[in-house]
Amino acid sequence: MLDDDRKFIRVTADDIELAKPLRWTLYDGNRQIIKEKGGIFGTQADIEAALVIGGYRLPDEASGEVGNAILRPERAVETARAVAKTGPRVLSIAFENSKIRIGDTLVLQSAPDQPRFPVRLIGYLRNRSVIVTPPEINGEVVMVRDGQSFVGRFFSGQNAFAFSTSVSKQTSVPYPHIHLAYPRELKVQEVRKSPRVDVSLIAAIEFEGKGGQTAGKLINLSPTGAGFRAKQACGAPGDKFLLKFKLTINGLDTVVNVRSEVCSVREMSEEPTMPFLHGVRFVEVEESIQFALSAFVYGSLLGEN
Repeated sequence: MLDDDRKFIRVTADDIELAKPLRWTLYDGNRQIIKEKGGIFGTQADIEAALVIGGYRLPDEASGEVGNAILRPERAVETARAVAKTGPRVLSIAFENSKIRIGDTLVLQSAPDQPRFPVRLIGYLRNRSVIVTPPEINGEVVMVRDGQSFVGRFFSGQNAFAFSTSVSKQTSVPYPHIHLAYPRELKVQEVRKSPRVDVSLIAAIEFEGKGGQTAGKLINLSPTGAGFRAKQACGAPGDKFLLKFKLTINGLDTVVNVRSEVCSVREMSEEPTMPFLHGVRFVEVEESIQFALSAFVYGSLLGEN
């Protein structure tokens, strides 16, 4: 166990060079060594699997770096907001330069305390309008009024976009669709390949084939995987199970059921009640679940959850 007074810097996948020696020792969230300085990761999958259980390094005192103390899962909200504050600066670009594609999903929200409605992009004409499918609840079209204001959000590549707009017209001819006012600009923030936030969420693990289930606690989450603790080992690398947990996105609860594959399992004596630390990646993720995961993670990084 490292001295509690030592300060650490969070490491991302972009900080680690594939097949090249590490410039510093890599630690997990419990300050245990994952890989010594000079160690090499042979594949990108190895890097991601290691970072599922956390990734930290000591600052370089010679360069004047200042580290951030490692935070426990119970301080997930503070961690997410800190990441947001220290992340890349927000830029503005034109809507047509966002590389959004026909059929991509956008989210419309009229106010912070109102539901988020996923809609699909049908098309757009520069400086005229953006055409999307209408919002729905349980398969029923939600009527909106002309002039109603919304904030729209979407993800494209490694960027998160947000823009202000309003309804120009809703019509059902020849099919239901909405014309939105063309955005004057998009706010864009770059995010890394697999952004991860610290969480403390109860999860259920349902085993495939042999039946039965057990409980665990998620300690970090990304759109592509998670790290969690459990009282027992929930399989070996390559094994699969169903992971179930609940996310609260802007005050609204979403139940996530996602098939997961074990990447790593480690026994950590520092957590006697849940000593087994697992890193998993999500497989065969439904579109609605993928969107919920991305909305939660990116929203946390941007300080919105």
